[in-house]
Parts: sequence; structure tokens; C-alpha cells
Amino acid sequence: MTKIEIKKVEERLNHQLLFSVRVSGDTDHMEFPVAILDQGSQAANETAVLASALAFAEALEAAARLRIGAGALR
Repeated sequence: MTKIEIKKVEERLNHQLLFSVRVSGDTDHMEFPVAILDQGSQAANETAVLASALAFAEALEAAARLRIGAGALR
């Protein structure tokens, strides 16, 4: 089962917030920073962080699939 943890790390200038997103699976984990503009509430900020993490995951999946496909052609 995969678990996602979001932790606010710091507040920056111009209403920017930096979060740490940690994704843990059964055997591995990944942690990466996500910066967003303050959305006005904790719930809205977490939603923005999750949307950003999801977009990153989708881009990662597409890039990995292309790389795997390119490797199969060699």
C-alpha cells in the first residue's frame, strides 16, 4: 500500500510555500520538494501540492514508458 505524507517546510517571499512530499510504498520511498503559491488555507494548499505531485507523477510515468519503449528497440 502506498502512503503520501505532506509537510510544510518553509514560507518564502511572495506568498510562496515549500512542502516536502514523501511517498512510501511497500519496499521503497521517494521524497521531493513542491513549491506553491499560498492558496489561503491548509486544505487548499494541500490540494495544490497533491495536484502538483500528481502532474509530476504523470509526467514521470510518460517519460519512463518512453524510455522503456526506446530500450526495447535497441
